[in-house]
Amino acid sequence: MTDPVHAVIRCAVSVEDDFALRDDLMIQDIPNMDSLAQVRLVMEIEKILDDKLGMNEMLSLDSVASIRQLLKSRGK
Repeated sequence: MTDPVHAVIRCAVSVEDDFALRDDLMIQDIPNMDSLAQVRLVMEIEKILDDKLGMNEMLSLDSVASIRQLLKSRGK
């Protein structure tokens, strides 16, 4: 089963298949993560949630773990 957090990050930004997306990894430390990739990341999360993120939710996305927590809190 594919980890939805890893899937959403890999859809938003081009990373090598063998790149380890650990929960303690900060978003800004993901290779090729730039402002456009951050917008794509939010869009991918909103697609999974089928809902828009609030500004505070967007600002809280600073690590792989924070994405996982957001999806979990929304039942995904």
